[in-house]
Amino acid sequence: MLKGKKVYAIVPVRGGSKGIPRKNLYRLGKDTLLERTIKLGKACRYVDQVVVSTDDPEMFEIAKRYGVSAPSLRPSHLATDAAKTVDVVLDLMTQMHIGDAYILLLQVTSPLRVIDDLDELMKAFQANADKADAIVSLTAHDDPHPDKIQKIENGYVRSYLGVESMVPRQFLPKVYRLNGAFYLTHSNVLVQQQTFMPKRTLPFLMPKERSVNLDGIMDLYLLEALVERKIIEIEEYSLDLPQQA
Repeated sequence: MLKGKKVYAIVPVRGGSKGIPRKNLYRLGKDTLLERTIKLGKACRYVDQVVVSTDDPEMFEIAKRYGVSAPSLRPSHLATDAAKTVDVVLDLMTQMHIGDAYILLLQVTSPLRVIDDLDELMKAFQANADKADAIVSLTAHDDPHPDKIQKIENGYVRSYLGVESMVPRQFLPKVYRLNGAFYLTHSNVLVQQQTFMPKRTLPFLMPKERSVNLDGIMDLYLLEALVERKIIEIEEYSLDLPQQA
């Protein structure tokens, strides 16, 4: 629990991934990415319930084995490339009658985060909950720096942001990017503002080596290189499956 309210860890997964086909079932260490995410949520002392939302029968069966499946498969209109994650979560909240609670979004595409990251994020939010409505994970971003990004307009190169692009890197402002590992907010914020990032969103900084986010095949190659070269060690989780009736 967090501030006396339940915490639901929502894990949204689709079967129709295009960048990396079936990426949610990619095996890293002893578990698939989906299983790793389920186990991470269950290992967190702040999380009361993990719930997997999916349109995919195979992933639904995996979730059922761990006792974390949604009441039913996700409706098809929320399983397209255009479907918004917040709409998926809101639909699941309605199905499960989730009211006054905190919602933790755990995407399976951040496989190198660790339980200490999640615990520290929860503690950071708990300490500042009176002045914040959400917290999200970020990592430093400098390649390419936004001030260096260009566009082509009427056949000519123009700064995308309309700034001087030839400034030396050391003089550019520090910027950050979402790494996709964690989003935490209150259920009321989602209902009223339809976003995981309201104005009063706190940053939670994570190191680059644990911020790989699997969007495309190059991200997968980077992940495999980090693991194979032992630049980062995979965190494994021990979790017994619920006894079947």
